[in-house]
Amino acid sequence: MRIRILNLLDTRHNNVSNYDEEYFDILQAVNRAHAEWINAQNYFNSVSEPELVDYAIYNMEAAKRKYMYMLKQAKLRGIEGIQSLQYFNE
Repeated sequence: MRIRILNLLDTRHNNVSNYDEEYFDILQAVNRAHAEWINAQNYFNSVSEPELVDYAIYNMEAAKRKYMYMLKQAKLRGIEGIQSLQYFNE
C-alpha cells in the first residue's frame, strides 16, 4: 500500500514538473517573439535606403504577427501574467 501511494505522489510530481517546463517554454517563446518584434521596429527606424524600407516593413509585420500568435497560444493554455502591449494591438 505504501509503495502505491508513493508511486501516485511521484506521478503527480512529474506532471507538475512537465507543466512547469511547458509554462517556462511558452514564456520563453513569447519573450523571444517580443524581442524579435522590438528588434524589427528598431531596424525599421534605422534604415534610410528605399530598398531596405520594404524589407524592414515586412520583417516588422512578420515579427508582430508572431508575437501576437505566441500571446494567443499562451492564453489558450491558461498562462496568465503575460502583459501584451495594448497600444500595438489592432
